[in-house]
Amino acid sequence: MVYKEFPVIGGDAAVIASFASQCAAVQDQFWPFHDWLFANVKQWRSGDTVAQLKAGAADLGLDADAFATCLDGQETRDTVVTDFEEGRKYGIRGTPNFVVNGHMINGLLSMDQFAPIIDALILEAESGQLPANVATVTPMPTPDTDFDTANAAVKGDANAPVTIVEFSDFQCPFCQRYFQQTYPQIIKDYVDTGKVRYVFKNFPLTSIHQQAVGAANAAACAGAQDAFWQMHDLLFEQQSQWAGNSAATGVFKSFADQLGLDTEAFNACLDNEQFSSVIFADQQEGISAGVTGTPAFFINGVLISGARPYEAFAQLIEQQLGQ
Repeated sequence: MVYKEFPVIGGDAAVIASFASQCAAVQDQFWPFHDWLFANVKQWRSGDTVAQLKAGAADLGLDADAFATCLDGQETRDTVVTDFEEGRKYGIRGTPNFVVNGHMINGLLSMDQFAPIIDALILEAESGQLPANVATVTPMPTPDTDFDTANAAVKGDANAPVTIVEFSDFQCPFCQRYFQQTYPQIIKDYVDTGKVRYVFKNFPLTSIHQQAVGAANAAACAGAQDAFWQMHDLLFEQQSQWAGNSAATGVFKSFADQLGLDTEAFNACLDNEQFSSVIFADQQEGISAGVTGTPAFFINGVLISGARPYEAFAQLIEQQLGQ
């Protein structure tokens, strides 16, 4: 039995829990912590997730200081990202998913459903032939990466040899981290030099980010006045002002005024949620392409997930430029 991390839509808490489970694994306590996570999911998904996970580790008798250092420093991020990307290569888009002797089993099955499949695969291993009356594989659809750019915000040379399509959530802290630490260098080194065309797509995680759709509408409404990227930057720079703020709409309107936009037109656009259909069309495109969380990027169709460092992007971009 091999466990792989695949935190999908469900937000930052799921990602942090994956980091935590691998921190427990460093102390050879993965399975006890795995069981605790599922037994106490409501507890750690509400309130202070990090504090709850640390308390759980302490209750299980782990070295609390070592666990806290590991979790706070996200020391197991690479392990989680590697697992996630491996799953994406095999077409996995949701959870739970199982690969049993090379056969893909999708979704939550009861023991009455699962046991006959396992028994059949044991027979296959012993005899070399799968019983004809057992269906074990549910083919996953081929990811669709033929993205529509007609309604998207785009910057860079239209004829650039490499296209990056980003799926993002303005309220996502990992998206903000990417914006702060990686995005400026990509723009400087590759977009401004004509090597990369950059496309922005919306993927609001509505179950956990209540202001994400409003922010996406604010950016699109600014885009109607040729100011998408200015609003894009301001939303990420000032995320703390509006994220989790029930009066976020007023903040978005103040941003429009700050940018010198026609505020009457902007306010009407925002109040009418004029671009909601475009935003959710973006999200559906992302789902069809296999996006399950943010930020996610397709570099000439090759998926890279998460707020990865600049070097990870540069390596893949250079590979594409060299083809």
